Amino acid sequence: MNWNINPEKWDEERMHGKGVFVDAVARIRKNETGEIQESEEYLHLLEGDSSPRTFIWEDGNYGCDCNRELFFERAKGNGNFDQEECSEGRFSVNLVNPRNGEVFYREFE
Repeated sequence: MNWNINPEKWDEERMHGKGVFVDAVARIRKNETGEIQESEEYLHLLEGDSSPRTFIWEDGNYGCDCNRELFFERAKGNGNFDQEECSEGRFSVNLVNPRNGEVFYREFE
């Protein structure tokens, strides 16, 4: 397995099946400007899967712009900003394995 296991994030109560939490990097692009910020994340890798689950970024809570803006601004070190209305399309995300640089979920080139 070519992933950094993140044992601090292990929580059996939240596990759905056998797996581990692994480190990941979310590269979040503000589409209007092309600016990219990186946010350190962790995702659930199920036993037998080659990459972590990406649902949370595709169709879950992290898929909307209001949450992606929050990750983007926090990665910039900006905890105090005027958040825009919830929408889709202002931000795009690529998810990367920090161990080998592989992009395992891509929304932009």
